[in-house]
Amino acid sequence: MYRNPDSALVILDSLGMHQSDFTGNMQMQYLLQLTTARTKMGEPFTTDSLTKSLVDYFEDNGSDEEAALAYYLYGCSLIDLGQAPEGLKAYYTALDYVDTTKIDCNYNLLKCIYGQMFLIFDDQNLPQDEIWALNHYVENVRKTSSHNEYLFAKYRLVSPYFLLNEIDSVISICEETHQALKRIGDNQGSARVLAPLVYLYMERGQMEKAAWAKEIFEKESGWFDKNGNIENGRESYYYAKGLYELTTNQLDSAEMTFRKSIQSGCLSDGYKGLLAVYNRRNKADSVYRYALLYEAAQDTLRNQMRTDAIHQISALYNYNKSKEEAEMEREKSCRLKMYITFFSVVFILSAGFVVRFYQKYQKKKRREILELNRKLEKSLNTRTEILMELRLLKSKDYESVIAAKEAREAELTETIRQLQEQKGGSNDNLKDDIDAFKDSKIGQLFIRKSNKQTERCQANEAEWNLLTRQFCQDLPMMYKSFTNHSPLSSLELRVCILYILGVSEKNFYILLGNAPSVLTNAKTRANQKLFDKKDARSLKNNLLQSINRA
Repeated sequence: MYRNPDSALVILDSLGMHQSDFTGNMQMQYLLQLTTARTKMGEPFTTDSLTKSLVDYFEDNGSDEEAALAYYLYGCSLIDLGQAPEGLKAYYTALDYVDTTKIDCNYNLLKCIYGQMFLIFDDQNLPQDEIWALNHYVENVRKTSSHNEYLFAKYRLVSPYFLLNEIDSVISICEETHQALKRIGDNQGSARVLAPLVYLYMERGQMEKAAWAKEIFEKESGWFDKNGNIENGRESYYYAKGLYELTTNQLDSAEMTFRKSIQSGCLSDGYKGLLAVYNRRNKADSVYRYALLYEAAQDTLRNQMRTDAIHQISALYNYNKSKEEAEMEREKSCRLKMYITFFSVVFILSAGFVVRFYQKYQKKKRREILELNRKLEKSLNTRTEILMELRLLKSKDYESVIAAKEAREAELTETIRQLQEQKGGSNDNLKDDIDAFKDSKIGQLFIRKSNKQTERCQANEAEWNLLTRQFCQDLPMMYKSFTNHSPLSSLELRVCILYILGVSEKNFYILLGNAPSVLTNAKTRANQKLFDKKDARSLKNNLLQSINRA
């Protein structure tokens, strides 16, 4: 199955005519292996109904390995249907069923699971998670595959390290992989891994090394035809080649290479290269023309990247919100299900009681506010009448009447002030909003992260964006005070939100990843902007006092 899936599929297809003779368990075993073989052969899923039924069956009736395989296939079907977050959850569940302490542990299956996971992280632009999945993938490739496959698996780490701008690591991986493949006689493979080095060596001004990498890559990789054209799908190399020719003053060759880049659809790189060529030739008209074309290509590229990022964040947000609120964990025994049912009933009754109590409280509060409004309106009307009488009496100089009316007006003014304070002076609503913010899903996630109760404690940008959005939704007036007049920077805003969330100061660096000096400066700036205090220590107390005064 794992080494020759085409042969396995032939055998399984030949058994298909006997399905009517299979028992129920054997039928499910057959479907599990048949689906695995078809997946190995690259057949895409058009529905998840079959894989879902395999999960439902083998979760209760199969071995741990069979349940893991069923969840792996379920994840593959979800990925093909465009449901990456749900697919990722299925892969994590599959990992839970694999016991790596067993002698007969299926490392081939682990390799497949981690292989799919790092592809999802790569597509979602999550380099740290991709490195985690790739390291596990590489380890299982080492246990199950050839040394050549192991070296190419390690080479995949180039992509996430490049996204993290860890260029030293990228160069080191490329050089080590080249040397290792050369030692085992894979000259073509050792040439192919040099492609990134052509550009990176030039960036560092190491032109001799760049020339060496370029020559070997173009001569020995097997990706170029006799006319020097690279095979389809790898045309991004033209930009690196064009830069090399431009740097070595081969302007005509550089121009031809950049035009190849444009013809292959790499518009931004191609126009950028031609802009540099004509700038070197001092042709102002051409420089202006290609500057406009490059700018337009960049705008198109940025818009596409922005659209992709929005889709990715939206998919993750919708997944987390729907799954955390709607799905309950499946239980394996009737006794456990009975306990869950019992506690669910207790919870529902308690929740109903709380909701009913809250509704009664809100109804009572509304009645009180209506009564206060009625009294306030009556007092306002009475004061208006008295003021009119005062103006009339003053015109006739009735001093004694005027004095009495003025005293009455002052009394009513004080009554109005007290009613207004009684109506708007309570900060219960603000405290309720802060509690709602702390109890939100994203708020609880950050609290767990700060207490080191999650696998990855430092928050990524997507999680920070969700927390800020929740803060704006639950505490809009406070968010407005942070962003108006002297708006807080992103780091300053995050520090204030963590204070309101109740996170201990000593755990700030866990979530933010900044040095203590950077966090101290951020606290000082925030304190000065919000409270005109030029120190970091009093920021927390100032925030809490402002909440209590609200």
